Amino acid sequence: MAIMRPDIDPDDIPYDSERIVYRALKEQLGNDFVVLHSYPWLRPDRDGALREGEADFIVLHQNKGMLVLEVKGGELRYQNAIWQRKKKHGYEPITDPFKQARASMHYLVDRIEKQTTGDVCGHHYSYGHAVVFPHDNYTGAIPPGAEESLILSRRQMETMDVAIEKAMASWPQRETPLTNHQWRRMATALLPEFKLFRPIAGSASDVFEQIQEMTDEQIELLAGLYEENNRVYVSGVAGSGKTQLAFDRAVHLAKNDLRTLFICFNRHLADHLRRSLNGHSDKGLLDKRLKIAHFHQLAREIIEDAGIEWDPPDASSDLAKFFVDDVPDLIEQAAYLAMEEGEEVQYDAIVMDEAQDFHSRWWEVLQCALLKNAEEGTLFAFADPVQRLWEWAPATPPVAFQTKYSLRRNCRNSRWIARTSTTIAKTDAKFFKRSPLGGKPAISTVPTLAAMKGIACKTIENLIAQHDIKPSQLVLIGPRGLENGSLADVSEIAGVALTTDTRAWNRNEGILVTTARSFKGLEADVVVVYDLDGISKGFSLVDLYVACTRARSHVHFLATGKEMLADIKAAIQSAEKELV
Repeated sequence: MAIMRPDIDPDDIPYDSERIVYRALKEQLGNDFVVLHSYPWLRPDRDGALREGEADFIVLHQNKGMLVLEVKGGELRYQNAIWQRKKKHGYEPITDPFKQARASMHYLVDRIEKQTTGDVCGHHYSYGHAVVFPHDNYTGAIPPGAEESLILSRRQMETMDVAIEKAMASWPQRETPLTNHQWRRMATALLPEFKLFRPIAGSASDVFEQIQEMTDEQIELLAGLYEENNRVYVSGVAGSGKTQLAFDRAVHLAKNDLRTLFICFNRHLADHLRRSLNGHSDKGLLDKRLKIAHFHQLAREIIEDAGIEWDPPDASSDLAKFFVDDVPDLIEQAAYLAMEEGEEVQYDAIVMDEAQDFHSRWWEVLQCALLKNAEEGTLFAFADPVQRLWEWAPATPPVAFQTKYSLRRNCRNSRWIARTSTTIAKTDAKFFKRSPLGGKPAISTVPTLAAMKGIACKTIENLIAQHDIKPSQLVLIGPRGLENGSLADVSEIAGVALTTDTRAWNRNEGILVTTARSFKGLEADVVVVYDLDGISKGFSLVDLYVACTRARSHVHFLATGKEMLADIKAAIQSAEKELV
C-alpha cells in the first residue's frame, strides 16, 4: 500500500475521477512509493505575474523517480488540434492535459533543485508526466505531445501499479538511484514544514502596554499616602514599579518648587533617568530643581566642589572600604564648607531608590548633611530587601519614617517571569488580575563553558532574525562583564555590535552586555542570562533573581552548571504548576 500525503478518506475527495485514482494508487502501489495528492504550485510568469497550477498526483520512488499525473474526468476528445469536453450544449475547449502535466512537472523539478540548494537536481533522478482518464477508454491516433504509455485510461484502473511503472520507465532513466540523503531532501522540498508563530516582539509590545497601565495605577494608589506624609518608606517586590514610582515622586516634588535630590545606587540607572528628562515638557524647570545622581557620583561632586582632594584607592577591595569609612565623613566636611561659603548644598526633599543597597552611614549623611530639617524634612525611600546585594547594607531603614508601605503586586514582568523569579529567590509576589501571562521562560543546557559562545550567538541571532527583536529591546546579562565572559572576543552578533554603553543601547546602536548588578533598576523586553556556571561570591541567587526580573516579556537562560540548571528548571516547573 502506497504512502499517501495527505492520507485521507477517498470519500472526502469532491471529484469522482480523483477518488478513483486515489484509491487505485493507494491500494495497488507498494509502500516504497509516496504519492502526493492535489499539490498546488505558484510561480512567476515571463511578465512577472504569478501563475498558479496544481498537480493532481505526484508519484515518487527513490529508485524510479517522479511521475506527475493529470487526471481528467468526463467525456473528452482531441479534434482540430484542440482538447474538448462534452457539455449539454456541445463540446467546449479545455486546456491540453498533457501540457498541464508538463508544466507541473517542470515546476516541481525546479522547486526540488532550489529547495535542496542543488543537492537534488533534475539529472539525479528520472522524471516525467502522464494523464489519467479514469472514466474513459479511447480510440484513434495518439495526440501530439502524448504517447501510449503515458495515457492511463479506464482499462488501467485495475492494473494501476503496472501502468505507473510502465509510464515511469518511458522517460530517460538514471544509472544510479537517489541516495538516502537525497531522497530525504526531496521529500522535505516537496513537503516542507511551515509553522506560524507569533514573534516575541509582538507579545513584548502587548506586555509593555499592559504593564504601563498597571504601573500608572500604582502611582495613583500611593498619591493619597503622599499627601498626608512627607517621610515614607516603600518596600516592594521586584517588578512592582518602585523606580518609576520614586522617579514620579521626585519629578512631582521638583515641579512644586522643592529643590529635590533623586539618588540611587546604580550608575546606569541614574544615567538612564537623566536622559529620560530630555523630552519632558518641564525640562527647563526640572534642570533647575531636580538633581539625579547615583551615590558615588554625588559624593565625588560634593567633595571636589568643596576643594577637598578626591583620592580613592586603586584596589577594588579598598575602594569599597573607602566609600563606607571615609566618604561619609568627607561629604559632611564638604557640606559644612559649602554652607560656610553660602552655597546651596542641601535639598528640600530627597528621594532614594534602591535604598536596600545604601550603607547605614550613607543614610545618615544624606539625612543629616544634605537634607534641610534632618528630622522632619521630606524623605522618600524605595527598596526591595530581597535584592540587597551587599552584606553591609542594613536589612531595615536606619532612619525614622512617618509611615511604611509594602508593594506586593508585580506590574513589570509577565506572570511567567514573575513567578519563576520569586521561586528562585524563595519570596512571594502577587499579580494584578489582568497581568499578562507572557511566554514560558526558555532554558538551554550548554555542555561546557567553551560551547557557550556559539550557543549564545545562535540564541541572539534567532531573537533578531526570527522574532523581530531590536537591539534596544535585548540585554545579555552574565555573572561577569563582557571582557571577562565567554563573549569577550565577539564584537557583533547578526551584524549588530555588542556594547557595554547603555546610551548606545538606548539609541538602538548595539546589544547591551552587562551584569545583574550594573543593570539593576533597569529593564528590557528580552533578557538572555548567559555564562551560568554556578553560584559564587560574585554571582549569588539574588543576582540570578535580579537578572531574571529585568525582563518584561521573555527571559532565556543559558546554563552549564548542574546545580544552577536544576534550580532554574525547578523554578520554571513550579511556575508551570500554578500558571498552566
